[in-house]
Amino acid sequence: MERKKFKINGSFLNNNRAYLFLIIVLFAGIFRNNFFTGFNINSVTGNGSLVMWLGLGFTICLIAGHMDLTVQYVSTLAALLCLGLHSRQGLPWLVCILIATGMGVLVGLINGFLVTKLKIHSFIATLGMQFVLRGVMYMYSPEEQSIGRDYTANEALNGALIPGVPFSLYFLITTLVIVIVMVFMRNTRTGRNIYMVGGNLETAWLAGVKSNQVTTIAFVLSSTCCALGGALNGIYSGAANISMGEKGIAPLMIALTATIIGGTDIAGGHGSVFNTYISLVAVAFLRALFKKTEMQVLVIAIILIACICYETIAQYRKSKVLGTRPNLHQEYLKETGKG
Repeated sequence: MERKKFKINGSFLNNNRAYLFLIIVLFAGIFRNNFFTGFNINSVTGNGSLVMWLGLGFTICLIAGHMDLTVQYVSTLAALLCLGLHSRQGLPWLVCILIATGMGVLVGLINGFLVTKLKIHSFIATLGMQFVLRGVMYMYSPEEQSIGRDYTANEALNGALIPGVPFSLYFLITTLVIVIVMVFMRNTRTGRNIYMVGGNLETAWLAGVKSNQVTTIAFVLSSTCCALGGALNGIYSGAANISMGEKGIAPLMIALTATIIGGTDIAGGHGSVFNTYISLVAVAFLRALFKKTEMQVLVIAIILIACICYETIAQYRKSKVLGTRPNLHQEYLKETGKG
């Protein structure tokens, strides 16, 4: 059996563009003073963890062939609910986190029902849920006042779990959950069904996959992850308000952009939550590298446009070569000795 030769070509770079993005950003950080100090690394990864939760949820739904535009609002409501229950009702942190996460499960079930049973396009359904969630937030926290201002558990999430390792407990929990979801998506029947439903709904139906059930699971997973991340982010920040996290680029836009940069197909069926995570780590360091918001937007936009252009061209060339014979491309590579 012949070993495949390792080649660094356009396809290899495209498949690993999230890692390439991170390497370039970290390399640029060498030329910045105090960029790799323990305090800066802890701060950058900790403050960027919220968007990693949003990217996780958004990627799951996009792989299933749908868009979840409620991710940011679910996380914000979860933070308000978690801190509100602790400061107003005096409930323990664990109970507050569970109730806030339960709210995420409920939102995911509603989104799944709107998409699968009422046949509303996910973009429209979740866009409408945005306004519902924002209305609930205004009712729970009138006049956009901050809730909580409790820093008792803040120090625990901000602190390093392992002495000498400049990562906060919040960031380590975020990373652990993302790895667990990655393993779930790759190695369980439900996870693989999410890919199948997103890739080809008709094929999934012929294979006996209950597409409505799988789609609902994807929405529930998305909202649950975002709610858990939002609750932890509220504790990490020590306070919560309706506009938290919206300074500069909207977290939803960052999550969406990083999902595409990470290689998730907009049409569904292909992608990786871990690649999205790597992209968001790169974005977090990029924002620390460029203090001005306009520079952050410009650089991220250029990278996003480059990724979309490459995928569009690659897809067009592939469709020309394949024609009507599904294995023609492989036959061509074998005949020319490029395979």
